[in-house]
Amino acid sequence: MSTNNKPKITGTESIKTSTSKKFEDIYSKPNNAPWTYSTAPKELEELINSGVIPKNSRILEVGCGEGYQSIYLAQQGNTVVGIDSSKNAIKYAKDNVKKIKKTLDLEFKLKTCKDLEKLNEKFDFIFDWRMLHEITDEQDRVDYFKCINNLLTDKGKYLSVAFSGDTEFMGSGTIRKSPVGIEIYFETLKSGLETLGNYFNVLENRHISVPQKPNLIISANYFLMEK
Repeated sequence: MSTNNKPKITGTESIKTSTSKKFEDIYSKPNNAPWTYSTAPKELEELINSGVIPKNSRILEVGCGEGYQSIYLAQQGNTVVGIDSSKNAIKYAKDNVKKIKKTLDLEFKLKTCKDLEKLNEKFDFIFDWRMLHEITDEQDRVDYFKCINNLLTDKGKYLSVAFSGDTEFMGSGTIRKSPVGIEIYFETLKSGLETLGNYFNVLENRHISVPQKPNLIISANYFLMEK
């Protein structure tokens, strides 16, 4: 008689494993994710054009997906590191770099938010674009903000764009479920300002609109901060 010695996965670990699989399914083929666009958001372009992100900056993107935004920033003369927890996303990001007929100072790494503390380097600009709302545990969010602060150079900038709790997109309350069953954290602009103000100097906070395929326009909180 055979026995199965494989350990059972339960509780929080089970939820995280399930969520990880769902993201791998979403990234099952290139450009399949509804939030993936090959062009950079105008807000990032504005930060480049205004000099808020100076050339030759060292940049970290948390939740880089298929790498389009990191590629754009590297094309502007910056040194960029992009991390994501999805193996498929990182594979596509590396494939997208190969399509660029120019040498870029750019690296993609398979890492989660909790791996950030292992990065032994500093960055002039760190951003997460539509990623922060995926961190739903309150303590994990606190740890994340502390880690971002620690990774920034003196006067380094941090940009975060995440779904806004000032709308009823996906329902109501702070924790909501996406159509594919992934838990999403919805924070109001006011609450976000109070929270982030504990860790950064908030330079700008406002609502912006972010697109989602096939034809959605979603309200998001935009926070530009400084260490």
